[in-house]
Amino acid sequence: MLNFLLFKVIFIGAVMDPVWRHILRLSMWIGILGFLRIFSLLSRDRFDNLATVAYTPPNAYYKITGLLCAIFVTNIFWYFGSMVLFPSSLTFLTLEFLPVALDTVQVIIKYLAHLMEQSRENGFENKWLINYYTEISADVLILGCTLLQYLQLMWMHGISFGLVDIVLFLNVRSVLKNLHSKILIHRERWRAMSYVRSQYVDATDQELDDYDDDCAICRDELKTAKKLSCGHLFHL
Repeated sequence: MLNFLLFKVIFIGAVMDPVWRHILRLSMWIGILGFLRIFSLLSRDRFDNLATVAYTPPNAYYKITGLLCAIFVTNIFWYFGSMVLFPSSLTFLTLEFLPVALDTVQVIIKYLAHLMEQSRENGFENKWLINYYTEISADVLILGCTLLQYLQLMWMHGISFGLVDIVLFLNVRSVLKNLHSKILIHRERWRAMSYVRSQYVDATDQELDDYDDDCAICRDELKTAKKLSCGHLFHL
């Protein structure tokens, strides 16, 4: 949060005219957008907590999903308002709007996948796949937007090798490091999955019927599976 506030102060000082009315108006716009993002992140933490509970009433998910939808709609209206209030800063504010929207959509998709799993008697086998690609896609896009924000601010502020420039360089370095880490982890995971797919044969429908059991690892129902040499079946 401190880094967020510091960055916004730098932005306001770099791009706004020294008119208090304009500065206060933009500060209010960014502040409310920041609160929307905080609520979105809190909803994601709440989902991570609920996902570890053995049973949670569906109403708990419906309430949070409704809150997330309200956040998303408010975020869109807030963005359209920026077109009228801050037309000269629209590019930067677009990059500010997108991370909030992506965070919110990511959590909504996770909640919907979890609700589908709870509503189906046999579970939802592709839930983990949807959650994984939703999370990795949203994280990479958010980091990309953040990087573009920093680069735009560096261009608007100019490079003078002062304290502001040092802070911006450190933030750019941090974003690039996180982005590289995300891509590297995904690549290694993809290699591992490709190796497993090539090393183990797929279980046939007859073998799944004969096995008539849950996955030996995650304990979910088996609809498709890989077969180990010992005869056990497991999900990828």
